[in-house]
Amino acid sequence: MKEGYLQNKIREMDYKLKQQMQLAENLEKQLQMIIDSKKEYKAFFNKLKEMDKFKDRILKDIAKENKIKIQSIINESNEMISKYIQDAVENSFGQVKKYVDRAMDQFKDTSIDKELILKNSKHILFNEQLCILLMEELVRERVLSPERVDILKQRASIRAKKQGEPQNLDNTKSK
Repeated sequence: MKEGYLQNKIREMDYKLKQQMQLAENLEKQLQMIIDSKKEYKAFFNKLKEMDKFKDRILKDIAKENKIKIQSIINESNEMISKYIQDAVENSFGQVKKYVDRAMDQFKDTSIDKELILKNSKHILFNEQLCILLMEELVRERVLSPERVDILKQRASIRAKKQGEPQNLDNTKSK
């Protein structure tokens, strides 16, 4: 009986040993899988690091290119704006110059016209005073009567109306 007991215990121990051996093999396989996966993950992490560096390099390159393009666009815009402003200033200057030239011409014309009007009005005033003095002298010398002078004034007034001069010249002649 002791032998049977020992054989049963040996079988149990053998069975447990086989189970432990299988468990050890499974654990060893899992450990090997973990080591293999660690190597794969390490390679994967290295690739991710390389991709991250690549991404950073690409972003820097894109930022650099964008900066260059933006600067060139700004420069082109500044040139276009400067040209537009220069053209607008030149056009405005040309228009102002034409306006000033026209104003100067008009001023010259009006100053010449004023001089002519002043000269003619002096001649008219002189002639009017001369006529008045002549008529007064003729009345004093009794060549003309005061009634005849009134008739002459009326006739002069009628002729002036026909020629388009204002009627109040009649009043200035009688003064």
